[in-house]
Amino acid sequence: MQPQGEVDLEAVSQKIDSLASQRTNSISSYKHLDERRREIRRQIRDFTEKINADRKKLDDYYEKLSNFKSSRREILSQIRDMKTKSSEVEKALKKFEQSSPKEGASLNERLKKVEWKLQTERISRDEEKQLVASVKELETKLKAWKKAHATKQDLSEITGKIKLLKKQLDEMNSFKAKNDPEVKAQHERVATMINERHQLFQEIESIDSELINLDANISKMTEELNTLFEQRRLLFEGRRSRDHESNRAKTRELVERVKDDAKKKLEQGGKLSFDELKLVYADDPESINKRTEQI
Repeated sequence: MQPQGEVDLEAVSQKIDSLASQRTNSISSYKHLDERRREIRRQIRDFTEKINADRKKLDDYYEKLSNFKSSRREILSQIRDMKTKSSEVEKALKKFEQSSPKEGASLNERLKKVEWKLQTERISRDEEKQLVASVKELETKLKAWKKAHATKQDLSEITGKIKLLKKQLDEMNSFKAKNDPEVKAQHERVATMINERHQLFQEIESIDSELINLDANISKMTEELNTLFEQRRLLFEGRRSRDHESNRAKTRELVERVKDDAKKKLEQGGKLSFDELKLVYADDPESINKRTEQI
């Protein structure tokens, strides 16, 4: 049967081994979780950069779209105004076209001929009156034609502006139709990344909590190990002390046995060696000397 001290020492050593193994596993888990936490932080930074980049693109798009909407309202207002003006010009043009000849160049040529005749030829008084009347008539028709021609130009200019404005509207609509699918995809990407980033934040919060618990447990196990190490040291010292006392007791027992054997030998008249004499007369050195002289 093992002594109680030996049992206690073995039990403490087993506790130390078990607790040290648990502490090593806890430290390994701590390092693994800490590395996972650093990895999550890198992923969060990557997500944040990508989210900010996509949001910047979306902000630029919506800013441009806002400008487009503002321009579109202005353009539509201009188109309405242009159409109103065009309608008015068309009405005026119809009146001018009804009351004026269509060939302005021919009227101008006829007017020049009549004026030339009045200025260069000798004509009668009646012919002069007729030519003057003809000049007034041609000038009136030419003036009406010029107004009709100018009105046509105004109408053409207005129509051109309307076409240009409509083209701008088409370009805006085309821009929106072209970019809307990508913008929708960007929105979905941003929403997905925000959700994934949120999950990472939740995971890192959970890891932080686990690390706090692990750190506390590691500190607790370290303290327990220090206590067990001290306890084992004391048990080792106790065992060494007991072993020392046991060895001394065994030595004393052996010496007494040899001493008793030497005394019996001496009583029976036997010869003793010097070592045996030392044992028999250990308390009387003079007797050892006398006995040695007799030998």
